[in-house]
Amino acid sequence: MRVYRLFDNKNVMAHILTKDTFDNFLLSEVKISGKASLHLTGSPAPGFFSEEELDERGYVTYGVLRPICLEMIKGTKTPESFTFMFLLPSKELEGFLDETESTLQPFDVENLSFLVRFKDGELTLTTGSAFKIFTMDKSINDAWEKWVQNFLHEKGISFEEIL
Repeated sequence: MRVYRLFDNKNVMAHILTKDTFDNFLLSEVKISGKASLHLTGSPAPGFFSEEELDERGYVTYGVLRPICLEMIKGTKTPESFTFMFLLPSKELEGFLDETESTLQPFDVENLSFLVRFKDGELTLTTGSAFKIFTMDKSINDAWEKWVQNFLHEKGISFEEIL
């Protein structure tokens, strides 16, 4: 797990709320404290989506819920705080494991995630990983950190590691 401070709040917020930058990630959870409090999970209502529309883990993509998040945050006042928990989709996980030459299989990995948090005027991103098995091999964590850093660089999101 690493924590990064994100710079240029306006640019980051544009990526989160008005661009498709994060749309293909799964949304585990969103909490927004602003005009009102909002707590969403990426778990769909039973039967609303077909199996083909959902990830194997049963979450919807952020792109489905982004308009709701935009509506809650847009305006002249900055929200008090928010958190967005994004997960790497199952279809991307297999390719990620292949690229890293990991001995882990997709079914060994619960999730690869990152949390974007806004609080006290500061944006941070915290990476995380969870496994269904016990493993001493931490190379997957290092590879995930590098992947997230590259993703941020490619999207023009400036950051510094703080933890």
